[in-house]
Amino acid sequence: MTMDVILANSKTHFLRSSFLPFELRYSNNSNACYKKHAHPEFSIGVVDSGVSDYINQHSKQEISTGSTVIINPEAVHSCNPKPGTDWSYKMLFIESDWLTQLQASILTTQQNKFQPFKQNHSRCPILFRDFQSLIQILIKNESPLLVEESAITFFSALFIKDLNAPLQHNIIPKQTTHLAYQYISDNVDKNISISEIARESGLSHFYLIHSFKKQYGITPYAYHMMMKINKAKTLLKKGNDITSIAIDLGFSDQSHFHRHFKSIVAATPKQYKANKHSTIND
Repeated sequence: MTMDVILANSKTHFLRSSFLPFELRYSNNSNACYKKHAHPEFSIGVVDSGVSDYINQHSKQEISTGSTVIINPEAVHSCNPKPGTDWSYKMLFIESDWLTQLQASILTTQQNKFQPFKQNHSRCPILFRDFQSLIQILIKNESPLLVEESAITFFSALFIKDLNAPLQHNIIPKQTTHLAYQYISDNVDKNISISEIARESGLSHFYLIHSFKKQYGITPYAYHMMMKINKAKTLLKKGNDITSIAIDLGFSDQSHFHRHFKSIVAATPKQYKANKHSTIND
């Protein structure tokens, strides 16, 4: 499954997430230029190749391959390739309400106003890499749980770093996190989301992921996938059809099931099923 295509041509493509209020614009070898403009969404993007003049409010700078730009809602900006040159980039637009709610959960305040990011440009290679990884997850769009968890993790880290202050984590009772654990265990064959788990456990999206990983050593998505594969192993040992198992456990397709099964079991579903009658001899 991919993100929904809303417009595409040979140079520029627009994609929209099925699970989150995100829109991706990416362009390859383009020389298109844009006037100064503003939009209500928060946006963040990277330069994949080429050199561009980047204007954000009253600042102007040259950006190039490896640059990440951060643009607050309603900030007047433009980003155009050097005259006579092409560039390639990815830009992600996020509805500010989604980000405002995430910020509030991190700060544990009742504020309902978007907190502007202080930084508008970065050359940090880790940020660049993590953004590229998030984009690939959004494009593949295989699981609402993975998409939501990855987006929350990325933007939480971005916001916390921008605060430039140590975050005071709430003390989350273990029984509260266990409610999330139990909900995931009870819904192995469904494509659940972070929002659903958070609602059942009473935790905010940010603290759900943080406390779950702290208590169980893996993220909610990783645990959910592990439980899916464990159930698949049981069904394969019973002789169930591989295609039916993939469908029944909520995998987007057979290759999705195959890839995750092999990453955990170090064997394909077919190989595992073929050895179901093997026994250990004394």
